[in-house]
Amino acid sequence: LPSEHTLKVLEAAKAELPFSDFRDFTEQKRGFLAAPKEWVVKGEEGNVVWDMERYRFFLEGTKFPSVHASLQRQSTLNMNYGLYEVVPGFYQVRGFDLANITFVKGDTGWIVFDPLTAPETAAAAKKLVDEHLGELPVVAVVYSHSHVDHWGGVRGIVDEADVQAGKVQIIAPRGFMDHA
Repeated sequence: LPSEHTLKVLEAAKAELPFSDFRDFTEQKRGFLAAPKEWVVKGEEGNVVWDMERYRFFLEGTKFPSVHASLQRQSTLNMNYGLYEVVPGFYQVRGFDLANITFVKGDTGWIVFDPLTAPETAAAAKKLVDEHLGELPVVAVVYSHSHVDHWGGVRGIVDEADVQAGKVQIIAPRGFMDHA
């Protein structure tokens, strides 16, 4: 349990922050198109790959006095789970992994930015996009940087044979392979 001192510090911090301002919750919902049917992404063998269900308690309004209120608020905001339209033609799937995956509708198919950490979560994100926006091929994948949560799921949305055949272009920053 936290000390009395820690609880006082956390309570004082809560009093100093603008928690009556709910604009961030309004902005978090902007562009929402669809929620997934399942909150758990499983692998082929039934293993759990990603589980948003275990974080659902953030949506129940429970206050945790030993957690900084700003951290709890941010965790609640991170529960935006589903498909969002950022601007026309640009879509994000949020909450399927540590990062967000972005789909840009091109003339010949999807250009995908940062295909998550695991193939299973990336495939689940693509399935949600297909269900609500129509099936299109992935024609390019862009890795914004070398952290694994921005490229590790690529095999869930493209086939290596299609990359080798030139059907899918992979774009990465200079030095990507050295840093990955």
